[in-house]
Formats: sequence, C-alpha cells, structure tokens
Amino acid sequence: MTDAQDTHEASAASGRVGLVGKTLGRYRISAELGRGGMATVYRAFDPQLARDVAIKVMHGAFTGRGDIERRFRREAQAVAALKHECVVDVFDFAPGGDGEPAYIVSELVEGPTLRQLLDRAGGRLVPELAVVVAARVAAALGAAHARGIVHRDVKPDNVMIDVRPGGARVLLTDFGIARMTEDDTMTATGSILGSPSYMSPEQAKSGTIGPASDVFSLGATLYQMVVGRPPFAGKDPFAVIAALVSGDFLRPAQVDARVGPELEGVILRCLERLPAERYADGAAVAAALREIAAASAGVLGEEGAALRAFHADQRAFERRIGGPIADAAVERARACMRRAELTKALAQINRALAYAPNHRGAEALLAQLSSRRRWARGAAVAAALLLVTGGVAGVRARRHATGPARARATALDVGVARAPVAPPIATVIQPPARQVVAPAPPKSAAPAVAKSERVKRERGRHAPSPTPANAPTTVTSQVVPEAAATPPLAPPAAEPTPPARPQPAPTAGITLRAWQGFCSPSLDERPAALRPIYEGVSAGTHQISCTMPGGQRVRVGTFELRASTHPDVIILRGADGAPILGRPQ
Repeated sequence: MTDAQDTHEASAASGRVGLVGKTLGRYRISAELGRGGMATVYRAFDPQLARDVAIKVMHGAFTGRGDIERRFRREAQAVAALKHECVVDVFDFAPGGDGEPAYIVSELVEGPTLRQLLDRAGGRLVPELAVVVAARVAAALGAAHARGIVHRDVKPDNVMIDVRPGGARVLLTDFGIARMTEDDTMTATGSILGSPSYMSPEQAKSGTIGPASDVFSLGATLYQMVVGRPPFAGKDPFAVIAALVSGDFLRPAQVDARVGPELEGVILRCLERLPAERYADGAAVAAALREIAAASAGVLGEEGAALRAFHADQRAFERRIGGPIADAAVERARACMRRAELTKALAQINRALAYAPNHRGAEALLAQLSSRRRWARGAAVAAALLLVTGGVAGVRARRHATGPARARATALDVGVARAPVAPPIATVIQPPARQVVAPAPPKSAAPAVAKSERVKRERGRHAPSPTPANAPTTVTSQVVPEAAATPPLAPPAAEPTPPARPQPAPTAGITLRAWQGFCSPSLDERPAALRPIYEGVSAGTHQISCTMPGGQRVRVGTFELRASTHPDVIILRGADGAPILGRPQ
C-alpha cells in the first residue's frame, strides 16, 4: 500500500460527510475540503496514478439544470485552456449521468485560502507581502485575459496559498462563472453573477463585462489585503451594491500608513469608476506591482519563502522586516527632500514610523520638515507685511516669498496651519496735498502774543501728516477770507489713558500618533490625521480622540497640556483593541 493510499484510508476513517468514503468514477473520496453554492470540494485518491487530487462535485439539486451544467463545464474548459503557474491544473472532467453528478478533478492544494490567511493575520497583510500575492493573481488573470477569458469572481475566497516545504505558491481558483469574451451565450442574461463586495460597477449593473472588470475586483481584493476590509461594505448585498454605485471609500493610506504612495496609486487606478480609466488587463496590473515589489525584494528575500515564513509565524516575520522597511522608507524620504518633493517625503516618513514608531532617522526628518514648514510660514507672513508697505524692501520680500520656500510651504501637509499667501501689491494714489494760507491777524489782536502762540501750537497738533516722499508734490494755494478765519480754540481736553493691553494666554504644542497607524488621532474637535502636530494650543485640559478605520470616532481620554511644552503623545492598542493613551515623550 502506498503512502497516498494510507492517507486515503486514514482520512476516510475520520468521518463520513456527503460523499466521504464513497467512490466517484475511479476516485475514492476521503474528506470534505470546502462547500459552495454550486458544488462541494473533496479530497480524493486516484488509484490509477497513485496521487491525491481535489474533486469538485456539483450539488445533486442542480442535476438536470442546463444553465448550471453548462457553467460547470465552462469552468473545466476555461481552466484546462490555461497553463500558468498561478492557475490550478485540471486533470479530468465528467459531465454527470447514470445517477452520478458532474465533477471536475484538479491538483490538490494543501494551503489555506487568502480569506483564511487574512483571518489568521488579523484581517490584513503587510503591504509588501500583499503586493507579492496580488502580483501573482494579476499574472494569472493576464494569462486568462490573453485567451479571452474573464474570471468575473476575483475575491479572497478564490485565491489559494499552496504552502509547501520549500516555499509557497499563489493560485487563482474557481472559474465557475468565467466568461469567454467572444461567446455571448456564456453570459447569464438578466442576472448578477459574482460577489457584491468585489464586483465592478458595470458588473453590478449587469453591463458589459471585460478584463477591466477583473482588474476592479483585483483592486478591491488588494484593498482588503492592506486595509482589512473591502472598499465597499454593507449589511446585505443591496447595501453593498448601493455603496459600490456611490463610489465613496477611504484611501488606503488614510487607514494604514504602511501603504506607500506607489501602492496606493495602483489600487486607486484599479478602482476607477470607468473601465477605460483602469489598467487594461491583469498583465498591466502585474507589471505595475512588480515595479513596487522590486523595491522591497532585498528585504523580503525569495517570495515563496517569505509567504511561507509569514504563514508559519506572522509576528516573527513582521519583526524581521519592520526595521529594514523603515530604513528603506527613510532613505526614500531623504531622496524626496533633496528633490523638494516634500509631500512624498512625508508619506515615506509616515510609513517608516508605522513600521518602527521610534525610528530616529524618521523622527529627525520629521523635525526637519516641521522646521522648514515653520520657517516658510514665517517668510510668507513677513513677505506679506513688507509688500503692503511697498518700497524696495517690499519688492525684495516678494521675490523671496514667491521662490521655492513658499512653494514648499504650500505643498507640505503636516498638522500645522497652512502658510498664508502674500496678497498682491495694492497701488495707492495719494490725493494732492492742500495748503491753507490764513490771513494775517488784525492789528487789534497783535498784542495777544500768548494767545496766538497757543493757536499755532493747537494747529500744529491737528495738522495733517506730512506728505510721503514718493507722493505727488502738487500744491494748491487757497486764500481764506477774513470772515472764515479760524476761531479761537477751546483749551485742550485731557487725553484719556489708553486701556492696558491684555496679555496673551499661555500656549503650547502637542503631537499625536497611533502605534503602527491603527487609527487617526485628533485633539478636541480638530480634524483627525495620521500624525497631527498642533501649535499654539491653549494650556489646560484637552480631549484626545481616535478615528478607527471604519470611520468611528472613539474617545481615548483627557490630557493636561502645560504651557510652553510640546509633548509627543502615543496612542496604543488596548487588550480589547480599543485605543488607550500611552506615556507622553
């Protein structure tokens, strides 16, 4: 008896479910592997070739249903037509008859589904590993699209991770509702086929289906791998389709800072509303993902071995790669800063801090960016003041403020207020100065020297300001008649004492960040951000909250902020998954 036969006998003795323990054709069924709406997958033994296989058996309730039987046959034909390392090999097909159901025989995949792997990993994968999985699924779709086959049901349940001693493979399975693009008879007219959480908008509307529809489903699957949930969700399929049609979802980097801008760009393009704006097919997505994977190849090592290591011990795997990935992100941030691409630099710093929250290099770069931000803001404010006053100094300030400094200030997106933009120069035309010549006092008033001197002093006090040097110098003389001479002035009233200027309230600053970016913190009613930095905050008690990936705002606790300080407060994940305040730094 062979080892495979021993395995068959042991599995058969373990229990009897459905066809377990029975023979279908020449195949001896030993265990149930999974059950779906159309068929059940069993583990079976092929005595002719002495190997274990997977056998997918159509449910007996569908026997005689022509549409279901055609769909089942179509799956066998579609998979048999594909020869790709990421597509399960089909060995045999039986259409059913004489009391036996139809079934498909394929290679046996030992590993879990992607759905099971995500469940074990807490809902999401390390983005670098998600890129590896998605690139292989995209390559399988590219091979199918090249032969005119559209899968139409790409989702985590239909991706298998075949874990083996030497590594692991990624396999795309279940072409049960696949459609040949050149054969319209293979479309289920008037019905929606697929999983609502992952289907494309045109598929949800029963529109024309092409390779771009698979691209959308792959984008939704990749989104879930890095975010922890599909981009469109709801309590029931109708609610999911409504969310899909509305098209609103959070960007991946808003939920998890470990998602870099390059990967986010690929996901967003896959999830474009219009098919023409997505990647053309799976091969194009695979090429884009391979470029991203090349940047982390030195950290992950051989992809199959990395998948197996993650499957064996997720925490150990993430500890091993976290530091090197953070180091690489900091180097990319430095390169972005040298090119004055400060927004991209900030995204890479956020990635580094998400992998290594206390990374010194990332902290130093963040402080450098913040100082640049404050300097640029001060330069813009000074330029605005000088431009209002005019003159040579104003021109110089304008040149300074419109240079790279102000451009960098408006591009950088950190948690402080944006720098004001200097207003345009206002041209002020001064009116012509008017000089009033009073007539000589009458002779009777000549002896009153003291009184005339007092009048002169009072006139000097209320006289208009001298004409600016750059104002027009046209002077108009006008003689005032004797009757219009200035009357004697009353004694000057005592000037009121100006009120005391209020002293500004003491202020402080504070920086908030969440451990590994699992939520977006905020202070009081201010908007949430991944790593908000607040300046000019009044001292006293403040409320700290955190917005979770699903959009729920959770109260974390209160914090006593002292004047003239700037603490760095970290938010940790509690034992129940809720955010809690850590010790400020």
